[in-house]
Amino acid sequence: MGREFPRMIRWVAAVVMLVAASARADGIWSALVLATNEHPPKPAPVELKSFSQGLRTVFGYNTFYLLGAKQKEILKGSEVWIVPTKQVFLKVRCLDRTEVDYRVQLELYVKKKLVVTSEARLARGAPLYIRGPSWGRGRLIFILEVR
Repeated sequence: MGREFPRMIRWVAAVVMLVAASARADGIWSALVLATNEHPPKPAPVELKSFSQGLRTVFGYNTFYLLGAKQKEILKGSEVWIVPTKQVFLKVRCLDRTEVDYRVQLELYVKKKLVVTSEARLARGAPLYIRGPSWGRGRLIFILEVR
């Protein structure tokens, strides 16, 4: 029991740290969505269910296809490229970070040409929608959310 007790304390401490870490902003979830109008509309993929009503309201489309998604922790001063296609990609640079939000600089590129740059504050529960270019029969939309 004497040697087992310190191991158990380390294990409990690791679990407590893991639970505490899950309460803070673990990273930015990003997705690239193709929005179209189809008759009849198709149901949104599971990953987009919580966003579908907001996307309909903001952009006016009724069908959404998930082209790619990923979760990425971004440290202050670092940047990450969100590259869902070879022609459209987004660069996110973290300017500041707290336990609950990020202040980021965004750069949207189409065919390696910078088309838009902006700063935004991303907070848990407040997804950011970025209207991209027309694509096929619809429009590309980036979604960024702190998770």
